[in-house]
Amino acid sequence: PCIHVNKRGEHMDFEQKSRQIGVMQSGACVLRARVSYVQAKGEGQERFNDCYRKAAEAYLTWAEHKQGKVLREEYTAQGSGRIFGFRPMMCHMDVRVVWQRERFVSVVIDSVRDSGVKGEYPVCHRNADVWDMVRGVIIPPKAFLSSVPELRALRVGGKRPEGLWISEDGVVLYHNAGADGYAEYQTGIAVDFVPRKGSAEREYVPTLAKT
Repeated sequence: PCIHVNKRGEHMDFEQKSRQIGVMQSGACVLRARVSYVQAKGEGQERFNDCYRKAAEAYLTWAEHKQGKVLREEYTAQGSGRIFGFRPMMCHMDVRVVWQRERFVSVVIDSVRDSGVKGEYPVCHRNADVWDMVRGVIIPPKAFLSSVPELRALRVGGKRPEGLWISEDGVVLYHNAGADGYAEYQTGIAVDFVPRKGSAEREYVPTLAKT
């Protein structure tokens, strides 16, 4: 587990929690949704834990009452035309700690939707937060970029980055290049590692977890 020092100088680690739901229509499963989210152990991290617990709850609510409603209607509309059955949509959100050092923690949030329809690629979306765990606040990407001279003029795929996370190799800028903030699975999310020589883009392609 990732270890950092809390306000009292005590060691604390993180754990992953998970939940999943299935949305049914006329005895058939039309949607399977899963969330995996990080929680900090110990006292004094209520803001951090509430942030991602509520994000997980909101994601499952969206899956059940928004996406699920659409799929239930599609299933009903097909009626007897479901010759080859109805494959459920798979969607999941993963929230995990990818880096930590002393009071700072970097978190990446990935969400993926797979329609299950032949010829359609899954779509993915990335968010990321950098936390000051002592203050219990997220450091805004804009403030982070403006405070580091080397980052101020950087672009990802010719555009300003949507956000950043931190890895052992440095700061990672990212941009969800697809329509409506999503990127197609085979294209991935454009990222740029800083510091590094050149400005070549690298792709992020998530691995679809089994649901």
